[in-house]
Amino acid sequence: CRNGWMRLQLSRSAEESGSLLSKIPPRPSSRPPFRPSSQLPFRQESKVPVQPPTFQSTGFSAQVSELLELITPSEASERVAKELAAYTQSIIQEMLSGASVEGFANADVLRGTAFGVAVPEIDLVVSADPDCLEQQLQGRLSKGGIPKARMDARKMQKSAIRACTDLLVAAGGFKFRRSAFRCEEPKVTLMGPSTMSVSGQGIPVDFSVNCATPGCHAALVTACGEIDPRSRGLILLVRRWSKDRGVCHVARGHLPPYGWTLLAIFFLQAKEKLLPPISGMKIGNDYVVQTNGTGHSAEGTVGSLFSRFIGFYRNEIDLQKEVVSLRLGTRETISLGPFDDEAVRPLVHIEDPFDAERNFGAGLSSEGLQRLREELLRADKMLLAGEEALLSEVLEPWAPPDKHLIPEAESINQQGI
Repeated sequence: CRNGWMRLQLSRSAEESGSLLSKIPPRPSSRPPFRPSSQLPFRQESKVPVQPPTFQSTGFSAQVSELLELITPSEASERVAKELAAYTQSIIQEMLSGASVEGFANADVLRGTAFGVAVPEIDLVVSADPDCLEQQLQGRLSKGGIPKARMDARKMQKSAIRACTDLLVAAGGFKFRRSAFRCEEPKVTLMGPSTMSVSGQGIPVDFSVNCATPGCHAALVTACGEIDPRSRGLILLVRRWSKDRGVCHVARGHLPPYGWTLLAIFFLQAKEKLLPPISGMKIGNDYVVQTNGTGHSAEGTVGSLFSRFIGFYRNEIDLQKEVVSLRLGTRETISLGPFDDEAVRPLVHIEDPFDAERNFGAGLSSEGLQRLREELLRADKMLLAGEEALLSEVLEPWAPPDKHLIPEAESINQQGI
């Protein structure tokens, strides 16, 4: 289905629900963005240093194809995600009766990668009615001294995550790694039970409650892949590159993995004309994607598309002046209102196609923007070699500089992005 509604497996006509597309460029939100820690990372000794990937193929495009065969979510990965979700649901239902858990595998989780714990490839999302959450967690909230009148949806979400985490660690064999409660979508990173892994080591997962992003990502990848299979490959490669090069860690002020997905899709719209304008919404428990028109055929492998993706964001588009909007699918200048505060305006605006008021670039810090520019410049230089470029070098795991080499202040390159 190339036109109309796409619901992962089902279709629905756009006339039944009305058009979701608008030609009005979005205005950046006035909400103060998430501010990550300003502490710069530095290199520490590792007992097991992460090694760069190696490939048997010759030629950049062939190496990309080899990598995609390895990282594309396999049936085994999907099965692991479902089994972890079912196991998690069986535990938390002791506390949250009626809640369901869904597992999303974003890559082949049976193959270890750099920063696998920092950016897990499995999302476990609890879906529960907010009123039921409040009722079933009331005892925990009262013990914490939180008056019911003060409990908004976000605080309820965090409290539910904490309560579920305590239960999963105490009764489910999970191990806590870290929390990310200051981000727009609060979550915790856990290590799954080692008994549920083929390798005997726990699989890292991101655990959240009533979080929309994993479902939105899965729906977008499926819809774009139905239009052109190379779209799915490019999204996988971009996310892998951003992960290996350390520029998708939200706590460090980088774009989230979902933000990189949106950048990849927007490039295929605005530059390659491969994909049409895209928007979406949630209907019941399903995330629905609408396309307006069809894409145009374009030549090139996923490897060549990746090279042009890097060049597009390095040399052509200015993300501080232009908006990334899948809903529009074309390059548009950010429109500012007369009362917009420059002090709180995000550095970039990456619109969520499921919620035009939501900006997935809001958490990007000035340091994160500098790192992004550095990585685009690095990749752009390497990819000038064309088919002679080495994917293993492009994906070489990033390591922070030695602590004594970190300058007190660094200027941000204003060229390109």
